[in-house]
Amino acid sequence: MGRSSSWRPGLLTQSRRGFFVSQTLYHLLQQSASAHPARPAVEFAGATLSYRELLDAADRAAVLFLRYGAGPGRRMAFSFRKSVDAMIALFGVIRTGATYVPLDPAWPAERVRMICEDAGVRLWLGTEAPHNIDGIETAIVTIATDDAVPLESWRQFPPDTGEAPEPADGIANILFTSGSTGRPKGVRITTQSLLHYSQWAVDYFNISSEDRLANHAPYHFDLSTLDIFAAVRAGAAMIPVPEGVKMFPYQMAKLIADTRISVWYSVPSALIMMQLRGKLAEHDLSRLRHVIFAGEVMPKPALREIARLLPHATLTNLYGPTETNVCTYHAVSREELANDEPVPIGLPVSDTRVWVVDDALRPVPTGASGELLVAGPTVTTGYHDDDELTARKLVPAPDGRGAAYRTGDRVRDRADGVLLFEGRIDRMIKCRGHRIEPGEIEAALAAHPRVKEVAIVPLPDPVFGNRIKACIALRDGDVESGAGNDEAGLAAWCRERLPVYMLPDVWQFYPALPRTDREKVDLLALAR
Repeated sequence: MGRSSSWRPGLLTQSRRGFFVSQTLYHLLQQSASAHPARPAVEFAGATLSYRELLDAADRAAVLFLRYGAGPGRRMAFSFRKSVDAMIALFGVIRTGATYVPLDPAWPAERVRMICEDAGVRLWLGTEAPHNIDGIETAIVTIATDDAVPLESWRQFPPDTGEAPEPADGIANILFTSGSTGRPKGVRITTQSLLHYSQWAVDYFNISSEDRLANHAPYHFDLSTLDIFAAVRAGAAMIPVPEGVKMFPYQMAKLIADTRISVWYSVPSALIMMQLRGKLAEHDLSRLRHVIFAGEVMPKPALREIARLLPHATLTNLYGPTETNVCTYHAVSREELANDEPVPIGLPVSDTRVWVVDDALRPVPTGASGELLVAGPTVTTGYHDDDELTARKLVPAPDGRGAAYRTGDRVRDRADGVLLFEGRIDRMIKCRGHRIEPGEIEAALAAHPRVKEVAIVPLPDPVFGNRIKACIALRDGDVESGAGNDEAGLAAWCRERLPVYMLPDVWQFYPALPRTDREKVDLLALAR
């Protein structure tokens, strides 16, 4: 049976908070700069930019970007660590109507090259210039690289006061996620998706200009879109979390207290690390009114302890693959904390429809397990330059209204419509909030000249959801005696090709990988 939300604001209707949904992402900034010009938009490392200042800076930066080829139909690499400059650059790109492609500055050069090639990037914007990437035909715009146009030069330009154009085909950004073929796949995220999602978030969490939202997730991770666009929609302050703080739970908890954060959103593992090592009781976290988590299963014991340490904060589980943005939510009640049942993924957000279906995509009876289908305004229009994958994952919605996305997640629904997550129907691994295709890691390792066979399997972990185990059979060497094992060499090989979150945590070497009676690699045996 299909399920849908009862509150349906619509993209062009008045919301519960009394204002209308904007038609472009840049309108969010313009509206808040008009309504709250002096309020802080971004605070980072002792620097504060008001909404009036952010709008002026983005208007000027857009003129610089336009001179070097930005605009509708152009795709710009966006490679930044957390900073005030990153927000100026982001809204400057949006101002031009270009589509931005977020990249992690820490990613290996080979992965960045593949993404830029597949996305057709022709303009680079970031903290440093790219290396060994062909095809970027126009100038490289960076913060402080000698051989590129410095981003600071936007200050010399008069602000662009014209109407901000829509990006081509309505694609605001392309988020590249792990791909089963060995190459990352680009998910098209629409302006409509970000507008609708940010409106729902502002309304549901009652976010106002008095709020202060932590921006913890990296820019290439879809979690960051709530922090950015909900904050700007509401005129709230955005507090980026410095990269160096994320590794230290005590410093992260101290940041929440010192910067008076009221809305925190992250993967569960970040919260669990603060619960375990952040000494939350030592900090004044009284202003923290919402603790939101998504990206992986939150263990009930850890959540119970977080609730005890933060009795004044609401706890909300959000769910949704990159292709749907957030599509369901569940507010965890204090009564639920007393039982050991898994935290539900909940009910659909506004204007979203969901179905639990069998292998033939037919809805199953209430209470039965099946794959989750999602349809609605936040769902992707498909994958960049991959019609075959788009056709496989976007199927006709059971109600006949457009397309629905096949999540690959196995769920069941209760009689009250609340959805319960049960796992994957394929091999995808959830680790540290990221969806990881084992095939991408396997492809990287299989390219090593000494690797004969490789399989990647998950090992359940109470903090990170899963750890990644690499099972290797080498072409030479006596692996049974330990001679010839090259864990250090293979790990270095992976670091040159894969992002940190995809690096194997555990290595095990075999003379040959075990097989089932059908001669397939025995993944269950390898996971033991």
